[in-house]
Amino acid sequence: MDGSRPARPFRISIIEYLNAAPLNYGFKHGLAFEQVHLQFQVPSACADQLRTGAVDAGIVSSIEYLRIPGLRIVPGLCIASPKRVRSVGILSKVPPERIRSLALDTSSRSSVVLARILLRERYGTDPECHEMDPDLEAMLESHDAAVMIGDRFMRARREGLLMLDLAEEWHAWTGLPFVFALWLVREDAPALDLPGGTSACFHRSLEQGMANLPAIVEEAWRSIGWTKLELHEYLTENISYRLGESEQESLALFFAKAVRHGFAPTDLPLRFLP
Repeated sequence: MDGSRPARPFRISIIEYLNAAPLNYGFKHGLAFEQVHLQFQVPSACADQLRTGAVDAGIVSSIEYLRIPGLRIVPGLCIASPKRVRSVGILSKVPPERIRSLALDTSSRSSVVLARILLRERYGTDPECHEMDPDLEAMLESHDAAVMIGDRFMRARREGLLMLDLAEEWHAWTGLPFVFALWLVREDAPALDLPGGTSACFHRSLEQGMANLPAIVEEAWRSIGWTKLELHEYLTENISYRLGESEQESLALFFAKAVRHGFAPTDLPLRFLP
């Protein structure tokens, strides 16, 4: 083997939610296959694997950047929503200011923190919270409301329930997009021996995904139940993959609030891979 290549595979944790599909696409279809090993997990498990060093990189809930030491952000990439996300929200039997008990999707980390901050600061309520598997019927059997994310939220039946779209709530409050997840890489990760280095490889995976959106939509249409037009709009309008200035400003505000509310130990500046 070429001595410049990593002595072990570069281990990437992949989440299977639709909103991550364009970011994952290149890796799932052979990009850097000689150097990359993929694992498939929900976002919370992805973060746990990154913390222990079981993986080198993952699409991780943004709040975990403050909780896991020694991480770097892949510059320019994220999972964000400019205004309305349609796949992350609170489903409630009562108006938001009357929520006294809240079930939290165990798959999520950033979304549950965002939900609790919004309820405290925007609606003046601090419900008792319990983590649960994302089964809406079971969650609402014993709680006023539930936080759910991803494909399960997209498929959830909402008749008779109030729905708060968390990105829409954040945007109405702050005027900013919300950044749900980041590509995070451990400082001790091996470098990828590819043109442009490690960061360029992550960008290439997204480029391949965006070039193959019809295939991604076709697969999602069979499982989620939305129309193909709705799915295309979701991936091109509700979700943004660009980590620009407004997204970084939003992260800074979210991080500051999370620390103030005790959801993260300390604030950190954004540190990027070269």
